[in-house]
Amino acid sequence: MKSLCLPVMAWFVLSLRADAMHGRISLSRAFPEDCDAIVEAMQNPEMGRWLTSIPQPYGLNDAAQFVAEAGADEYAIRVDGQMAGMLRVADSFGIWVASRFQRQGVALRAAVLGLSRCFLAGADGIDAVYLNGNHRSEMLLSRLGFRAKGQVTAWSRALAKELPATSLHLTRADFAARHGIALNTPHLRISGFRPSDLIDLHRIVTRPEVCRMLLRFAPDMTVDDVAPIFTAESLVPPMRLVIRHKGQVAGAVGILPGDPPSINYFLDPSLAGMGLGQEAASAFMNEYLLRFDPPELQAEVFDDNPASARILRNLGFQRVEDISCPSLGREAAAPAGIYRWRRSH
Repeated sequence: MKSLCLPVMAWFVLSLRADAMHGRISLSRAFPEDCDAIVEAMQNPEMGRWLTSIPQPYGLNDAAQFVAEAGADEYAIRVDGQMAGMLRVADSFGIWVASRFQRQGVALRAAVLGLSRCFLAGADGIDAVYLNGNHRSEMLLSRLGFRAKGQVTAWSRALAKELPATSLHLTRADFAARHGIALNTPHLRISGFRPSDLIDLHRIVTRPEVCRMLLRFAPDMTVDDVAPIFTAESLVPPMRLVIRHKGQVAGAVGILPGDPPSINYFLDPSLAGMGLGQEAASAFMNEYLLRFDPPELQAEVFDDNPASARILRNLGFQRVEDISCPSLGREAAAPAGIYRWRRSH
């Protein structure tokens, strides 16, 4: 049996407010123990109406075959660990969510997580198709940034006939513009860099007590020297998101590509002692893990920066190596540690 997700999506009522979501939405592999939940979801007649590839009636053997054949780009959608639907982000996009998890923003959030992984893997774009009349899928695709390409037909296995449908395409740029990482915490707003942020960021990173704890900054750097380090990228590494506190630039947090990727952050010293560094790093790391599910993350911390080491330990990092690390903000290399976070499963 081919994918349950392609090529046409099931029905949804979208809720786009994050506070309407119930529970933690995450992606994982589909497991044999999910088969009962899949079969239960497929009993909804709307599934057969809008999903073109599923057989009717749909039984446990169908679900077991699907789980056994699911590829690396097909994900189980989970809400607090419970099976809620399926998502595919491969040559084309498909998604369904069980009826009891609808109207909670699950489809939109799961799609954002999966598409982020698709673009991290290097895709320039992805296609989708929905059956005409499936207005909820049309709304979801529009919110994700898909643009219509034209009218096509799609074979419905359940109805045994061709049906009119709409073909769409999503580019990486359109998705990033709508769904780059942007976070609100109790005290902070963390989002993409804007040119107007540069003066404040330069002021912070050229302070001697800040740049000596970082690698790429020095007290004598000009605004033009700093400018190339901060870009508008907010979807995949390398990225440096701006931390804002009470509407003012307070620092940055981001990730650099590598094996493993490296997390980095800094904060205006005038805000030290308020727990804002921990708040920013925790929020960013949680979102990065949900979007990309990396097996490891890394950070380098100078020994005379115990505050940063404490933040990392609170995030589950462990010191794995002692090194001597250079910094443009120091006259010579200084003792430091490499800290690693590793996925537990």
